[in-house]
Amino acid sequence: MHKGKLITFEGLDCCGKSTQLDLTKNWLEGIGLSVVISREPGGTKIGKQIRSILLNPKHKELIPESELLLYLADRIQNLQEFILPAKTDGEIVLCDRSHDSTIAYQGYGRGLNLSIIESIVTNCIEPYAPDFTILLKISPETVAKRLEKREKGLEKDRLDLESLSFFERVSQGFESLAHSEPKRFVCIDGENEIEIVHKEIIKILIQRLHIS
Repeated sequence: MHKGKLITFEGLDCCGKSTQLDLTKNWLEGIGLSVVISREPGGTKIGKQIRSILLNPKHKELIPESELLLYLADRIQNLQEFILPAKTDGEIVLCDRSHDSTIAYQGYGRGLNLSIIESIVTNCIEPYAPDFTILLKISPETVAKRLEKREKGLEKDRLDLESLSFFERVSQGFESLAHSEPKRFVCIDGENEIEIVHKEIIKILIQRLHIS
């Protein structure tokens, strides 16, 4: 097995990414591998400040283009400060979201023309693409149901307040990405029970990381 990997977890809000990422970390560590976790936005000290701006529901005046650039700033900081050094040290990096979410959410969801950031993506992000990406697929309707079931009193962030049509567009974005890069993306039905999804991910890890 070649050490030093970046594995990203993607999907709509409430798809179970964070839960599965933690279960994956525990399983990999249980077989003796060195694992670290990150997330975007918020994977670094600077990123946490950016995250507080991006997800604050009070920031209704944040325009889509500003939102896009803040996500990119967070991602480049996370890559250079945390992810790339960890990979160099032979760590398996599990990251909750990455650039695929920007394409799906800002490109498809917000309808932004991402060609305006083409140079940044080409030079600062694409050279460090994930080794593979686990996409947990749930329907936009399931997103709405799971958001409603969240603990009462828990404040929703800016994305939680988006419309069903927004999440439908984001879902189309993820579908398009997975179709365009079938070797990188592994799609899993996120509607299944947590343990069933976890077992599917273990199968993928054994195959992709060549675990005997």
